[in-house]
Amino acid sequence: MKENLKKLINQFKITIFYIAPLHLISNMTYKISRIEEPAIKNILIRIYISLFNITLEEYKLKKINDYKSLNDFFTRELDLSFRRELGNLDFIISPCDGTIASHGQINKNTFIHAKDHKYSVSELIHENTNDFDNGKFINIYLEPKDCHRIYMPCDGFLTKITHVPGTLYSVAPYATKGIRNLYAKNERVVMSFDNDNFKISMIMIGAVNVGCISLSDYGIIAPSKHRDSVIAFKKDADKNYYKKGQEIGMFNLGSTVIILISKNESIWSDNIVTDKKILIRDEVLK
Repeated sequence: MKENLKKLINQFKITIFYIAPLHLISNMTYKISRIEEPAIKNILIRIYISLFNITLEEYKLKKINDYKSLNDFFTRELDLSFRRELGNLDFIISPCDGTIASHGQINKNTFIHAKDHKYSVSELIHENTNDFDNGKFINIYLEPKDCHRIYMPCDGFLTKITHVPGTLYSVAPYATKGIRNLYAKNERVVMSFDNDNFKISMIMIGAVNVGCISLSDYGIIAPSKHRDSVIAFKKDADKNYYKKGQEIGMFNLGSTVIILISKNESIWSDNIVTDKKILIRDEVLK
């Protein structure tokens, strides 16, 4: 009975997503979250902390008054001493705190998420390519309580930034299972990297209230009024080099990061299990 009621509620929420003005809602959230009047922003932050049971022990700023706005709190900076040391080990790490929504192989330029939900790599990254065939993917869902900053999973040169406009459906697990091809429908920012041994694409997927995605060295990429569709770096001198563990961007609120990795000799680490929590700097491939 409870399970049927849960399914009914989730289906109702999905129906609301189809008819609600998601971009308008996200624009309103954008403005409200940037209110800096102390009394208002402190109330908003306290409500958010209470709703999602957040503690500030692991973050650099530990007092509500230290944050300029609710958005400043959304994007709060983690104290990385609470995460594992990087060391010199040659493995691919998690770029964010979150829950492993799915992971596996890329076959015939597609991968499977949530049982029968098949995704085309080319459609997802908005580029016709076979670079990731026979490679691997991992999908990490950021809950609202998670750190919203994104870090490099490995060393690499940034070769292209692509903003793909789209809708802003929720990326909560019930929505990704109930809305077919959701990730390819939502607004997203795709970062393409070249490593000495493989290619990697990191896709930051927007969602309702997550219409703003920014990169550390390039500012706001989404929403669309702030973006160029494609920024390609064809000359080696124009390609920024990022070290593993270096901060590269951030979301407002929680969302999803999908990593695509071209064929290489790495294997999944033992801790990579669907629905399991993963933290920044945890080993993904070894």
